[in-house]
Amino acid sequence: MRSQLAQRLQTASLSSVPPPKLSPEYSSTLEELAAHILYLSPLPSAAGLPVFILNAEAFPDSKEVDYSILLPYVLTRLPNEEELISGRGYEVVFFAGGGGDGATAVKKGRPGFGWFIQAYNVLPRATRKRLQKLYIVHEKSWIKVLLEVFSTIGSPKFRRKIFHASTLTGLALHLPIEDLLIPPSVYLHDRTLSRDVHAPYASGRRAFGARQSLPTSSEGKRRLPRVLREATSFILRGSNIKTEGLFRISPHSRLADVLREAYDRGQKFIIWQEGYTIVCYPEPDIDSSRPSIENIGLKEGYGIHLAAGLIKLWYKNLREPLFPPETYRHLRNLSADDESPIDLKRLTDLISPESKWSPLSANARTILTTHLLPLLSTVADHEEANKMSSFNLAICFAPALLCGPDAIEDAKMGAIVRRILEALIEQWNPSLRDACHVSKEDFLYALRAPSRTADYEDPLFSSSPAGSSAEQTQSTPSDPQLYGIALVDNEATLASDEDDRPPLPPRRRPSVQATGIERSKYDDSVDSSEKDFSPQRRPVTPEKFVQMSHVNPSITKRKPAPTVAAPPRYSLATLEGFDQSGSRDPITDDIESTPAINASSAEPTPLSPRLMDDRSEQRPFSNNTPVPARKPVSSQESKSLAG
Repeated sequence: MRSQLAQRLQTASLSSVPPPKLSPEYSSTLEELAAHILYLSPLPSAAGLPVFILNAEAFPDSKEVDYSILLPYVLTRLPNEEELISGRGYEVVFFAGGGGDGATAVKKGRPGFGWFIQAYNVLPRATRKRLQKLYIVHEKSWIKVLLEVFSTIGSPKFRRKIFHASTLTGLALHLPIEDLLIPPSVYLHDRTLSRDVHAPYASGRRAFGARQSLPTSSEGKRRLPRVLREATSFILRGSNIKTEGLFRISPHSRLADVLREAYDRGQKFIIWQEGYTIVCYPEPDIDSSRPSIENIGLKEGYGIHLAAGLIKLWYKNLREPLFPPETYRHLRNLSADDESPIDLKRLTDLISPESKWSPLSANARTILTTHLLPLLSTVADHEEANKMSSFNLAICFAPALLCGPDAIEDAKMGAIVRRILEALIEQWNPSLRDACHVSKEDFLYALRAPSRTADYEDPLFSSSPAGSSAEQTQSTPSDPQLYGIALVDNEATLASDEDDRPPLPPRRRPSVQATGIERSKYDDSVDSSEKDFSPQRRPVTPEKFVQMSHVNPSITKRKPAPTVAAPPRYSLATLEGFDQSGSRDPITDDIESTPAINASSAEPTPLSPRLMDDRSEQRPFSNNTPVPARKPVSSQESKSLAG
């Protein structure tokens, strides 16, 4: 009783206003914790309303933190009453998953339902009325019970504002999730419920395994894809490049899959975090993203090893590897002597963009000189801190550069590619770089964020309409060695441009033997010397058909039906060929008796002469003429005939 009374007194004293920041009662720890729980998404909704993200994974344990003191810090992050009265309202996306789903997960305590009811009553009236939509994702049982309580004690209109979604794919049907700032913990919880996240008109292949590995900018120049630009910039930022085991330590597999999917979906806000460094590379025209990103805690970012693993994953998923199987023979000749190092001239002929004898494609040489070799050379320069020499980097990257159809052959070529890549890294700075006519500023310029919004995101070819100018510009290769066989929808191509349809093959005209007439006799447009082949076939008019029928009457006549043979007639002598003694008559030995067939039985049954006489009088011929009755032959007449 005392504990219940103390809890009631405590909930009755809830406040929606935190202490002043200059007062000693103000807690910066609770303010940082509130920033993890509730924050403003950088982009507004489709209706132009602000969208707030409520993350249940960031809820602390009720045994460690007093929720009554934490509540005012959370409510201050919502719009105040003056803003709501002058504005149109706001929307909330509540990620209710996480926190105690697995057997090894840490179970967090939460306050009772009575506390939630008191907190609902503490909310200002404008805050409750101006809530336009509430999206609940990964809903749990206790959330359902709490919503039923709020619908009972609150306004009946509250139920109409709620939208339920079991996964992020379901949420994408209500609003564009690529515009939201989703924490990594939400992605990990969604992976336990769904294999992937699919957003309509957004998901596809933008970065990993894309049709065009290096997209074309609006100025017509080749540029790095967004994933390489952001991940490489984060690695080179501050002391991140000195991280020990860079490109060697494997990242979190689920988070790497989440990031790969996010870049292919075109997620606009991806936060990178390492230590106290938090970085996000938003679109150029988004100015309100920086304050919101700074308010998110350091626990909600992706680390340096994820950035390094994502770069290796991009090279591994190239549609055409940098070293295809067609180059294996040339690479063996290049590295035939294991004792002597590979000279600079042969390496220049291999990777230089201006080389005319290189077995590598122009796209592969551009990627090597623009991104891969400058990055690995810069990492190898900090070998003392990160413990990654050119030999170690070549071992880590060699398997990602080989992706042929024969895995055994790729394994044999691994040592050769590793030796060639090690020589390229060691001689890149500055001799090989100068020989390829590439400067250090070119690498830094390729990593800059684009100044135009159209160049920020990589193109999505599968979502572009057929025949659009943007797709034609992006999908047209400048080098014939860039791509292999491209699958094109023939039906969509013909439907978009009907004038370019190929002509039909010529059809054979009916010959003189089939029609009985010459074509030039009734067709003035056809020369008599013309052959029986024409690109177009003219239809036969009724008048021309009548003329053709007079010349060859067989055209209008049908082929007669085949004649049907008459059934064999039965001989009465075969049945009267027995004398009274039971011996067979010699005249009947040469006559084949034909028994009658019973309609109700499959076996033939003999008929008496009298019965046959009665039936013979009623049996018609095939031409419906009556059969004349035949006189039976007696035994004396048969004996006389035999004598």
